[in-house]
Amino acid sequence: MTEEKLIFQPVFDREFCFESYGVRFRIETDRQELLEEAESVIRKALLNRIEIIDSKKASPEHSFGIGSDENGILYLYQDGKYNSHTEVKWGFFKYFNSLLRIVVAEHAVGKVFIHAGTVGWNGKAIIIPANSFKGKTSLVAELVKNGAEYYSDEYAVLDENGLVHPFARDLSIRPDDGSFKESDTPVESIGGIAGYDPLPVGMVLLTEFKAGAKWKPQILTTGEGIIEVLPHTVPIRFNPEFSLKVLQTMATGAIIVKSPRDEAKQFAKLLLNFFDNRNN
Repeated sequence: MTEEKLIFQPVFDREFCFESYGVRFRIETDRQELLEEAESVIRKALLNRIEIIDSKKASPEHSFGIGSDENGILYLYQDGKYNSHTEVKWGFFKYFNSLLRIVVAEHAVGKVFIHAGTVGWNGKAIIIPANSFKGKTSLVAELVKNGAEYYSDEYAVLDENGLVHPFARDLSIRPDDGSFKESDTPVESIGGIAGYDPLPVGMVLLTEFKAGAKWKPQILTTGEGIIEVLPHTVPIRFNPEFSLKVLQTMATGAIIVKSPRDEAKQFAKLLLNFFDNRNN
């Protein structure tokens, strides 16, 4: 027997369909409690920016199936194909949460998602494109503690005019002990506030934490900046023409700065002062 035939095949008899950022989904399960939990996770993952749709009037483009066997093992199917399984429920839905956001970011209509921390400062956005584990969240948290408005620790969401829209989920803060376990932290709990209004980009900051690093800002050209941001532009494979157009619009009016940095607590004030001086 092949491995595929050994995988549990649930009978999906419950579903709900929704749209978020122009992307339509069908969620199917074999148990009502799984459907309810999936909807709760979806609403949190997408900040409740979903609209329930009638699949007969607007056919979903993507699907997730969630099933459970007699031993309580959870199975995830994506677009009709087996994806993964586990008996750890919290881990299952954490993975589903992340995967759902990625699909939305890849296919959003009229928006370009950049993997970046984002804050608002004096009417402009500062975006910090970087991969995971490069210190985005710690820097965003310190900027917020210094008065910046919180927009996201995960995505800069740009419209066709290059304006940044908030994606202000709870910050995923990791402890200082070097472990990878994250805790969801509301911005209010660190004394910050979330921004609401779309903002033009004032700065694209290309940086990552390096112990003992000196702040030596290199100002990049628009073209150099776009090349640096491309690897963090989620929909570039699926909609390259629109993505590049939005990046060009964004970068034209922004300062694009590249430099390593030291600890976020000391660097946050330095960065905001640098930004103010460049805009005065």
